[in-house]
Amino acid sequence: MRKLKGFTLVELLVVISIIAMLLAILIPSLQKARQVAQRIICSNHLKSLTLANAAYATQNDGRYVPVRYDDDPYDQAWVANQAFRKLLEWDKYLKPDDLVKNRDGTTEVSYYDLPDAFLCPADVISRYTKNRYYFDNANILLSYGYNYTEWSILGQWDPWAGFPADAGHKAANIKQPGTKLAFTDSVDWWVSWGGADYLNGWDKLGQTTVAKYKALSPAIHGPVIYRHNEGAVIAFYDGHCKYMRKQEVFIKADRDAKPRKPGMWVSDPALYLKNREP
Repeated sequence: MRKLKGFTLVELLVVISIIAMLLAILIPSLQKARQVAQRIICSNHLKSLTLANAAYATQNDGRYVPVRYDDDPYDQAWVANQAFRKLLEWDKYLKPDDLVKNRDGTTEVSYYDLPDAFLCPADVISRYTKNRYYFDNANILLSYGYNYTEWSILGQWDPWAGFPADAGHKAANIKQPGTKLAFTDSVDWWVSWGGADYLNGWDKLGQTTVAKYKALSPAIHGPVIYRHNEGAVIAFYDGHCKYMRKQEVFIKADRDAKPRKPGMWVSDPALYLKNREP
């Protein structure tokens, strides 16, 4: 009768070592592939925003959706604009958890939130209701912010110049739409050039709630979140999207220059200068 021979200890150790080496090689590659996939999905979401914005402009005398408008104290953000939401068909994807419960037991849509299907897949903050930021009825849970630089003062939300009834650009005033930032990664519904300062924002807090960013510094309101391997996806007014490292999104030398060199952050230089180079 033949006696079966098993693996020796040395052979087992060799096999385990080979498996360990393969995992060490494969895991970083799989992680990188996952990050690239997340970035592609994020780019598709941002591209949808810019396409909807272009469609909105054709229906509204050449004006893009306002970043903020002043016709209702509870619906002042672009994300709450009913016509814009309809173009993107967001409300069709809302789930019961996306609704806000009123004291009388009724529910309503929180127009500062996005359905999970439209959130950035790398966003680990906005998909959890416990992270809602309750302030001025702004139940913020979304992955993207709209560029508000020309209207902000020193990167802050308040005070702001003139309290315009319609803080939004006309398409005709944006001379090089393919070089001007419209939307990007955030945890707030608006972003500003000052909020892109990763040295005083992202590098200190990373992925966290909008409330913690607002508490960190008034100048970091409207933060850019570099959740894609220390970079962000930038959506330009012409509809194309581009991945950029944080050092490309915020160039400190341009911010410190006199006069400042806002580059992609400013679409209307005259308005920017009028509001004291925020």
